[in-house]
Amino acid sequence: MVRAMTPVSGPDSVAAPRQMLGEILENRRVAPRTWVMKIHAPEVSPGIQAGQFVNVRKSESLVPLLRRPMSDHRVIRHGGTATGFCILYDVIGPGTEALSRMQATQRIDFVGPLGNAIHVPDGTRRAVLVAGGIGVGPIKIVAEALQAMGVRDVTVCYGARDGDHCVPTDDVAPHGCRVLVCTDDGSVGRKGLVTQFVEALIEGGRLTPGDYVFACGPVPMFQSLQRILEPAGVECEAATEEYMGCGFGVCYGCNLKQRQEDGSVVYK
Repeated sequence: MVRAMTPVSGPDSVAAPRQMLGEILENRRVAPRTWVMKIHAPEVSPGIQAGQFVNVRKSESLVPLLRRPMSDHRVIRHGGTATGFCILYDVIGPGTEALSRMQATQRIDFVGPLGNAIHVPDGTRRAVLVAGGIGVGPIKIVAEALQAMGVRDVTVCYGARDGDHCVPTDDVAPHGCRVLVCTDDGSVGRKGLVTQFVEALIEGGRLTPGDYVFACGPVPMFQSLQRILEPAGVECEAATEEYMGCGFGVCYGCNLKQRQEDGSVVYK
């Protein structure tokens, strides 16, 4: 069953979001169409949890008008202290093109941290992380959080369109993870769909009920995962890729239909 990410309970579990101007430390191309931006923001970085995102203003002009949600890719630490964070993004239009032209020492306007943190059940020993396309953005911070919790068996299944859209494994997951890569055209890794890795893991007994599964990618990937995981009795937390107007859940512009266990459908 693929479900929306469960909010962490407790009033102090998730830090309150703030609008900030962060200093860009680095903005580097990691693949022909993909960039990683490092942002110095010591005021908010200690409160960032795996699974959350920031809403970034991509340009000082009115075009594009709305901010763009970007998954927190990882937290930057110095001497154990969180001082900044990274976002990973594809250049696909004028907004992200403007973002790619920003340079170190410039300041970027963002709101965060936003959204829910992952919820990993106590006693989890094995995890599978599934990324489709730019859904690879939050995988590294989730894997790092799992390792910090003591989960040592972490498999990352990553699928991209082609070599131009494929991020190097060092930017996909931290050391110690098993990374399986495929592309639609076979130019990098195996040719096929990322969900085929999940099917193989289930068939091989490497993914069973009680294992933690996290996924981020397009809706068709979630639908395919639903068909694969539900018969196996495996649940999955999902971070969606919806455009957002506010990032707070006020404007309801990013709603998705979600089927409940009783068969009813709600909007979340």
